[in-house]
Amino acid sequence: FLSGGGSDGLVQLSYDHGQRKRSWQQASVKFSEGETIIAKIIEFNRGGAEVDYEGIRGFVPLSHLKPSADDQDLERRIGYSTPFNILELDESADRLVLSERAIWRAQKDEEKKNYVDNLEPGSLVSGVVTSIRGFGVFVDLGPAYGLIPISEISWSVLNSAEEAVNTGDTIDVLVLNVDHARQKITLSLKRTMPEPWESVHERYLEGQIVEGKVTRLAEFGAFVKVEQWIEGLIHMSELSNRQIKNAKECVYVGQNVRVMIIAIDQQKRRMSLSYKKAYGM
Repeated sequence: FLSGGGSDGLVQLSYDHGQRKRSWQQASVKFSEGETIIAKIIEFNRGGAEVDYEGIRGFVPLSHLKPSADDQDLERRIGYSTPFNILELDESADRLVLSERAIWRAQKDEEKKNYVDNLEPGSLVSGVVTSIRGFGVFVDLGPAYGLIPISEISWSVLNSAEEAVNTGDTIDVLVLNVDHARQKITLSLKRTMPEPWESVHERYLEGQIVEGKVTRLAEFGAFVKVEQWIEGLIHMSELSNRQIKNAKECVYVGQNVRVMIIAIDQQKRRMSLSYKKAYGM
């Protein structure tokens, strides 16, 4: 690829031109065969990233970059080479558009598969609460997400999952089930804690007066939380000596009350309480 009368400037120019020509040919072959290329990240801008592939200037749109935590995360990538897929290639227009999103997604899918395939029921894992729904809580375990069904969040009955966890909480959870075919993980939060009803008779006796908080009102009475995982029921007949039609005639949700324990059924996880007897009615 020498040209002219042997001038050093012309020799260098011809060499650069030949190198770029070879680079375009290599890129064209890889593009046609669906292969990736390795390019070096030069800089980032609002639209994406500028890269260098064997002397060819290429561009990666922002939407085709792998997710980054912040601008500092992007800056740390400058100067490093990474694989890209070719989206567009036009030598005549000097246009090379690349993407790494699909490569990143495939890596994440492989990491998830390996993680799920090696996860066993009964394992204790740690994760971050990412979203709370009516049916349960999603937890980010790193390579994969897991679901805590609403029934596995707490030993006590919850009106909503927010009563036990918040988005952003880091929690330890027990793996209940792993569906390898569908790559789904079922978790439990409550099973990482002692089952409170197993030792309820060590803490409470019939006839004992305890303090609690009214959590719910129902047609047949009021529920009172006497400790973190233990709730009892004040039946309508135990709210007042007078005849009442609604529990709110005597108590309200959030009210701190004294109650007498009149019965404990450990097997059925039930505690019967009396409001009127605790206050000597």
